[in-house]
Amino acid sequence: MKIHLLSGFLGSGKTTAIHQAAVQLIQAGQKIGVITNDQGMILVDHGLFKNQNIPSKQVINGCFCCNYQDLDDNIQALLEEHQVEVIFAESVGSCTDIVATVLKPLLQYRPIAQVSLSTFADVRLLQLILGENASSFDESILYIFKKQLEEAGIIVVTKIDLISAEALDEIQELMQEKFGEKILLYQNTFDQDSLKTWLDTIDANTQTSQLKSLQIDYDTYAQGEARLAWLDQSMEVSGENALQGTEYLINEIYHKTVAQGYNIGHLKFLIDGETKVSFTNNFQAAAQLNIFPKSSVNLLLNMRVESTPEEIQHLIREACRTIESQYDYKLSLHQEAAFQPGYPRPIFRMS
Repeated sequence: MKIHLLSGFLGSGKTTAIHQAAVQLIQAGQKIGVITNDQGMILVDHGLFKNQNIPSKQVINGCFCCNYQDLDDNIQALLEEHQVEVIFAESVGSCTDIVATVLKPLLQYRPIAQVSLSTFADVRLLQLILGENASSFDESILYIFKKQLEEAGIIVVTKIDLISAEALDEIQELMQEKFGEKILLYQNTFDQDSLKTWLDTIDANTQTSQLKSLQIDYDTYAQGEARLAWLDQSMEVSGENALQGTEYLINEIYHKTVAQGYNIGHLKFLIDGETKVSFTNNFQAAAQLNIFPKSSVNLLLNMRVESTPEEIQHLIREACRTIESQYDYKLSLHQEAAFQPGYPRPIFRMS
């Protein structure tokens, strides 16, 4: 069995890579399983895999390191229920110190498994952090991002199709200068050749016992996580042409988030379990849905931004009121959770 761990900051493209890889490998006849992970409980990504009948489990209410037994139980369940050959396990984007707290315990307690670790990074966030224009994220949040890159053996720079060739050349030079000792991949996940290069690389790099555990300040790490607010919400949009109302609501939430100056880790929506819409920064275009007649839509929202739970709850309610007052739609809330992550307390930490 192969276990491919994915780390990387919120919105770095981990889920998209897993989804594309799973589809490709399933078509090739392999048995694939997916384990998603989040601090929350109502997850867009798990809903997407479930809807597409890709065998999947989830570790909720905290990262893999703080819920290691849940991770291991889910690995065992995928083996027993689906006889999987390959498992992709995606750690929550606010987590680091994966080598010491997840990878090394897996190597010790599942010695026959081949384990790889890929660290994903959105090229646009790298531009801000490594370039002349500094990111506006708080330094404690950037500490997590930088530690993720530091502990990586393989760094996958994603979304390269969204920047110019000249800008990509500059990033490649900077990455070679700072991380030249690591395996560096530059990836457009929707390109099959690019995706295959990543899959071939992780298959060839499962001897990960040589990766070093981080020297890490857990107080700074915890501070960075605590500056991020989580909101998970499920609701129903009803009325004539409900998909149009859903598009209005999605864009209203995004534009209000940007207007308030809240830095977006990720902002994900899942529409009727099928269509996923994502915003992973503060400078994206508005979402456009495929509109067709429908009287009711179930909408799932995962929001992770640099703010407070109270502020983003207020923002969502204001967005809903705006849509209800300007258009003839009814918005019904089903579930909601808003919080900030607690102090990270890993079950294992191996040097």
